[in-house]
Amino acid sequence: MITFKNNSIIVFQSSFFKMNSTVITTEDLVIVVDPGYHPNEIEQIRQYVDKIKRDKPIYVLFTHSDFDHIVGYGAFPDAKTIASQQFVESRFKVKQLRDIVSFDDELYIDRQNRIEYPKIDITISSDGEELKIGETSITFYHAFGHTDDGLLTVIDDKNLLISGDYLSDLEFPFVYYRFSEYKNTLNRCKLIFESKSNLILISGHGRVTEDPLEIQQRIKASEDYFMLIESNLSKEGFRRFLVEKGYTYVTNLTKRHQENLMVWKEEQS
Repeated sequence: MITFKNNSIIVFQSSFFKMNSTVITTEDLVIVVDPGYHPNEIEQIRQYVDKIKRDKPIYVLFTHSDFDHIVGYGAFPDAKTIASQQFVESRFKVKQLRDIVSFDDELYIDRQNRIEYPKIDITISSDGEELKIGETSITFYHAFGHTDDGLLTVIDDKNLLISGDYLSDLEFPFVYYRFSEYKNTLNRCKLIFESKSNLILISGHGRVTEDPLEIQQRIKASEDYFMLIESNLSKEGFRRFLVEKGYTYVTNLTKRHQENLMVWKEEQS
């Protein structure tokens, strides 16, 4: 389903996890971000790219290595790939592929494209690293905390921030790596929004927004969740937090909260 479109950006949202796959067209290239999730949805993205690319090269950007974000890799064998150095060196490669197979088996999903961990052509190693392709300039920032291999991506010419699994309207912070690193990423997001006006925010899941007030509210929701974790709030307090922030999908979020508590306790010890 297409949930956002302007003259150079289109966002396809999956029926699985409301995951966003973004296609950006510039004068120099076509960038596909995290193509997924169901095979039919990936095919729709592929067909759209073939329709609009003309003679432009295709690049596929992976914001991080979670299984739902890498599953569409096989549909773009002709593309150059971009990801972080930590993505390339991840110790969880086998786990991510097992998660794809497990999820597909559970839902009886068949795939024509081979399931494999992406091989990366362009590796981003430095925080604030700039990639220039023709006249297209893309800046990348480390985005650790949710995982240990994420990237924030800013395309100034398109007034665009692609945040990966940060600042979603559907999710409070899911911290699989470290809370301290997640806070660093959140602070980086704040600096980006303070330095650039009228940015489009595309998170990994949920609604695209151009509204500065909503972006501030999403940042505050993440900060409030950190306060909740640090205060060791009761189960009832957590439920009130969900209601106050308008979060739905309570079963999944409660599970994620329990996992976050374990990460928090381990990090503190």
